[in-house]
Amino acid sequence: MIVDPYEIEDTNDWLGSPTSLETVKHYASMLEEDVQDLKRQLQAAKENISTLVEMNDRLSIELQKKLAWVANLEAESTDQLFKIRSLTLILDQKERIIRELQAGS
Repeated sequence: MIVDPYEIEDTNDWLGSPTSLETVKHYASMLEEDVQDLKRQLQAAKENISTLVEMNDRLSIELQKKLAWVANLEAESTDQLFKIRSLTLILDQKERIIRELQAGS
């Protein structure tokens, strides 16, 4: 649809209608508010990231401690398991010898 220029209503001289300059100033003001809001959001995001990095560092240290603790427990468990197997083998040998002695008497 093509509109002829004479059909477009010119509102520049209406009472209370903003001029082009006033409209641009208002739009610039809105953009400035948006920029300030975005700066506040960016600062909050940076603080959140900083907090998350600190939390991650603390959790990483704690994880390393727990992994070392688990590795120590595994080593102790392996050592105890080896001792149990040795004692079980000795007990089996003792019972076999007792049976042989009882069978021979």
